[in-house]
Amino acid sequence: MNELLEQFAAAYAAREETLPGFAEGRSGLHYPAAFLFIGDRASEAALALTELNARKYDNAEGIAYFQVADADLAQDGLDRHRQAVRFRWDAFRGRSPQENRLRRETHRAFLDPDADHLYELNRALRRSSRMLSESGRLFTSFDRLHLSVVVHADDVMNVLTPEISLLAGAVFGQSFKSVQTDLYVLVSDQEQSDSFGYSSSVGVSFLRELDLMQRPEYSFSAPLQVTENRLTIDVSHAPSPLFDLVYILSDKNERGIASPGGLRGGYEIICHAHLLKNRRREVGSAEEQPLEGLKSGAGEYNNSSFKSGLSDESGRRGLASGGFSRVTRPDRSIALAVLYHFARGLNMRMREIPETPAAEQLSRMELDRPHMRERAERLAPDEGRLEDMNGIMSSSVSYSSIRRMTLYEAEETLFGKAAESFFRGNFEAEVQRGMAEADIGRGLRRYAARAAEEDARYGLYRIAAWSDPSESANAAPAALLERMREAMLELDGTKAELDRLYGGIVEDQPFKKALLRDSQNVRNFVRYFFEQVYGLKLRILRLETEIELYRRYEDALTALHAQYKSMIRRVEHLEERLLRAAEYSAKSADDYIGQNLMPYYGRVVETLMRDAEDRRGRDYYFEERRLGDLAALIAERPEDAYGSGIPGSEAGGLRSAAASSVVSANGSAGSTRLASDESYRSSPPGTGRLSYPGGVLSGINEAGLPPASAGERRLLERLAELCSRELLGADPLVQTYEEELLRRANVAVEYENRETMTKEDLFRILYRKLEERAAINLRLFDYTQEHRHEEKYFFGDANGEFMRYALNEEETSRIYRVGYVHERRSDGVEKLNLMGGFHIEDLMYYRNGRVYYDAYIKAGYEFHAIDEKTLPEI
Repeated sequence: MNELLEQFAAAYAAREETLPGFAEGRSGLHYPAAFLFIGDRASEAALALTELNARKYDNAEGIAYFQVADADLAQDGLDRHRQAVRFRWDAFRGRSPQENRLRRETHRAFLDPDADHLYELNRALRRSSRMLSESGRLFTSFDRLHLSVVVHADDVMNVLTPEISLLAGAVFGQSFKSVQTDLYVLVSDQEQSDSFGYSSSVGVSFLRELDLMQRPEYSFSAPLQVTENRLTIDVSHAPSPLFDLVYILSDKNERGIASPGGLRGGYEIICHAHLLKNRRREVGSAEEQPLEGLKSGAGEYNNSSFKSGLSDESGRRGLASGGFSRVTRPDRSIALAVLYHFARGLNMRMREIPETPAAEQLSRMELDRPHMRERAERLAPDEGRLEDMNGIMSSSVSYSSIRRMTLYEAEETLFGKAAESFFRGNFEAEVQRGMAEADIGRGLRRYAARAAEEDARYGLYRIAAWSDPSESANAAPAALLERMREAMLELDGTKAELDRLYGGIVEDQPFKKALLRDSQNVRNFVRYFFEQVYGLKLRILRLETEIELYRRYEDALTALHAQYKSMIRRVEHLEERLLRAAEYSAKSADDYIGQNLMPYYGRVVETLMRDAEDRRGRDYYFEERRLGDLAALIAERPEDAYGSGIPGSEAGGLRSAAASSVVSANGSAGSTRLASDESYRSSPPGTGRLSYPGGVLSGINEAGLPPASAGERRLLERLAELCSRELLGADPLVQTYEEELLRRANVAVEYENRETMTKEDLFRILYRKLEERAAINLRLFDYTQEHRHEEKYFFGDANGEFMRYALNEEETSRIYRVGYVHERRSDGVEKLNLMGGFHIEDLMYYRNGRVYYDAYIKAGYEFHAIDEKTLPEI
């Protein structure tokens, strides 16, 4: 259920990105790019960056991804990415090394001349290099490769960072004139409360080595290249810093506040920092023309200038970090809010059942007295069968002997128990047999199914309401009981009439009498007796049958009510699930971007629905080609017992339904396409989650709700398809982020009677939010350190009102470099803050972990592959 909701929301977001004016102007990379991930811990970053790059760059399909990981790493989406190569390595060939030498032994195993993994690693890197070569047409220049290395500080395999980075650079460098390498180090500060000691010591070990790698005198040489004949060739690095830039990115910002998305912000920084450095510039484009209020050249990123800003007087190059934030239309949250309000609107319409008198309900369900009498008459033999009773053998008695008897005495004298026995065997038994064989509720169920199908708007709720057995309901069961009481009163009267008839005297009865013809009078009496007495008994039998039918139909109505009430509960459960998903997603959009989202889109959806009904009829949404027979959708089906009830293709069907066709406000259909399925690359098939923040699966609480039924999933799929086709392409839902946020900000004006927010008020708030949330993703001991160098960049439409406002605000009092990247989009603005100039000793992560590192070293742990004395003291 939640996967369907995630796919629906992601499909809408992907569709919005393809609309003209929203994000068709994705940035492009100038030079080819490769991302190198070292260690198992970097797997999450690898998956996230394939998704982020695909959404950010128009030539992302040419980017190569390579990961070196442990042989036991489970398969995921990276293994299926067509531009990715994952090299799995069993460092110790099944044996388990001691933890106190694990890092050092990992390095030794990597350089083991007797092992074959270096040969296989060379082959894998050459395969990745071939992928890059085949994508040359996608890039403006093929002279340089931008290589981004991503490691976790506390991953043991980061001990191989120099070897793997230089080997990759050497292999890739055979296809390019130069390879420029940056390093991104991911630090998990939040985990220190649960995992400290050893992991902190590993992190400190790597940072000490990193400080050495970035020294101007650092050099390296090792036999890392291996030919097809197993010949080794040295890979060397002349004295200089190993990496062009080193970014340290944490899951806590410089104020010590933990990020709810973990390292997700760090992945965004990697994606956008790479774009700054490797951006394709279009001649004559907006970014070539400095905007009003900015100094000439202030809008461009200059890598040399940024690096020089990181160096101190001694020439020691500092490290860098960054902060990232965005203001965008919360498309996924909007999609879920619209879907919920659409489902709620349909449910409200279905609940507005027209008032129908209970007597009319009975009549329409064929449960009124005429229909019940007809059923009773069909079950009992007709009056003609009473003629057969005249053939019953009687005693040879004279008329004179019985003429002063009561009819009861006369029957006993003439037939004994034979007449009564005949009636029981030929009349009562036939009724009992018919009642036993009859499926009493079948006709009722058929009527209900037909009514629900023919009246898609009210059918389901109407049948549930009409069959409600509660005393307070003005429904068929209460009226049925009233009819049963009427039949019971009639039965009592008929029985009293029979008693009176039985008590009458034979000669007083109005049958034809003949003088001096005794036997003829007996025969005439017998014929009269059966016609009158057993005629009344047949009438009593039919009334008793009618009363029994009332009882059974009462039970059938109760069962029908339970069936249809159960279906309504499923509809209500689905509505509640949609509400929870929408509310959670709106909250995840953040406290400002998600404000008023539910009430605003409640009004928008209701307006759109009423407009469509005014133009095309009140039952527009309930026509067969739209919602159709709700009961048939939500009802249990035989196949549901053997599985989910939703074939594996249905998730894809929902995705295509949500993205394939959109109907605009004027009713015209326009086709769209899902942008290369980027929205679904964030998790491999079967994992059951997407990685984007605020995803439904990441926080929706369904406590108290039963598991979703197959019927609910069928209904959700139909609702999602309808919502995509009928609502999501309408004009009120196709707005720039500025218009959308401003309208939402003012949605409560009418009933709160407050002043309307102006566009300038909104821009001021958005500008402040962007800056607050772009805090540097790293905790430093003193984040105002002496050599702090800052640069700030905006990504968005340079001609947009908010971009101009933000850039001018930055320009008025800035003490740092400000720039922008022009992208033809109107779905939002992103901000990347860069900060650098600090060193390893400035990191709180290093300062806190050094205590554990020293303790472990003292206890005999060996973390480094090189002599610890050769490392610079920090």
